[in-house]
Formats: sequence, structure tokens, C-alpha cells
Amino acid sequence: MTEPKGVAQPRAAARPGAGSTAGAAPGSTRRAGTAGAEDRIAELEARLQRLEGSPGIRERGRSMVGRVMPSEAGTHFRNAGREQLLGFRAILDFWLQRIDDADARSTTDRRSERETIRIE
Repeated sequence: MTEPKGVAQPRAAARPGAGSTAGAAPGSTRRAGTAGAEDRIAELEARLQRLEGSPGIRERGRSMVGRVMPSEAGTHFRNAGREQLLGFRAILDFWLQRIDDADARSTTDRRSERETIRIE
């Protein structure tokens, strides 16, 4: 399912009961299973080599952007992104300070309004 197009699925996985030893002659089971396992390992190693050899999404995206945009523009966009995050931080700090100030005012107001009544 996650294989790139053009990678064939192994036939043994498609057959129900593939790899089972039911119905095989005694003694031939081990040799057929070993050969099948070796073939499967070779196939998996070849598939792994193809997957590791192909560039990932990030590398393909960078090469495409590199053909369209100069590297200096990328530096400016990264700096602009940082500035946007700093702007959001300033907004959050502002609102957090307002909440802290409101909490501080409400606790001092409550303390001054409280009255202690002694009951005898």
C-alpha cells in the first residue's frame, strides 16, 4: 500500500496458505521453505535498496523550489517566518499579562471587601 508505483507485490503474499507446509512431501519442506525464504529476503533487500535510493519528498521539494526560486529568497522567507512567530509571541504575552493583571486586581478587591465577623 505504501509502495511507490511500479513495485510489484510478492506472489506468496497474495495466495492464501502460501508458505505453509501442508501437503508437501516429508523432507522436501525444509528445502522449499529455505529457498522460498532466501528468495523473499533477496526480494525485500532489492525493494529496500530501491526505496533508500530514491529521494524523499523533502529532497524532491527542495530541488523543485531551487529551480524556481533563488536561495536568497528562501533566507528571506525563513526570516519572515521567524518574525511572524515573534509577532504571535508578542500578542500572547500581551494577553497573558492582561489576564494576570485582571487576576491580581480581582484578588486584591476581594480581600479589601471581606469583613470578619466574630461570633461569640
